[in-house]
Amino acid sequence: MTAPTHPAQRPPALWLRLAERGLARVARATLEERFGDDGARRLVEGAVRAARATGAQPRTERGVSGRLMVHAAALTASLYHQLRLEGFDPDGARRETARVTWAVYRRMARVPWLWARLAARSPEGRLRRAIGAFRRFPFGPPAYRMRDLPIAPGTVAFDVERCPVAEHLRGQGLGELCVEAWCNLDYPLAERWSARLERTSTIAGGGDRCDFRWHARADRPPGG
Repeated sequence: MTAPTHPAQRPPALWLRLAERGLARVARATLEERFGDDGARRLVEGAVRAARATGAQPRTERGVSGRLMVHAAALTASLYHQLRLEGFDPDGARRETARVTWAVYRRMARVPWLWARLAARSPEGRLRRAIGAFRRFPFGPPAYRMRDLPIAPGTVAFDVERCPVAEHLRGQGLGELCVEAWCNLDYPLAERWSARLERTSTIAGGGDRCDFRWHARADRPPGG
């Protein structure tokens, strides 16, 4: 009789595997610049296997957004550990992981910004629409909990009171990785969205919330 498969060993759902495949494709293309085709493939395939073996499938999260983002966080952690096995020190492994996550993030940001530029005329209007799209997916409820704040005109302000990615990575003792490879990406994202981001606290960094203050500014050509 074949032994039953442990839940942590089951492959993720089809939609999650498709998303995983897309993330892996971007990761390989980014890592090839430094490690070549074979090295990049080895790193990414090792990260995917490790993430699945440790139960990366976020079955406890409700909603597509939460499950997708926790799975992406698990892949981030696995890539970091693969780089450590390659001989990188913690700082170097975090930097290289962040290079990969930024390559993914900037691609994710293109569609919301292009749509916002078509749908709104003012810098603040475009910023609100782009942020609103991201807050629906992939950073949407119920996994993410956010509270809007009325601030000055030209500013989009809200606090993130629950972040499943930060919870997942901090639970593995990888808060610094979360800050560098996830949280800090919001600053160059703001630049691409013709904005300036101010933030004094992050959940991954030990705060009780992430206080986002996006300040719209004069438009600039969209980033690639």
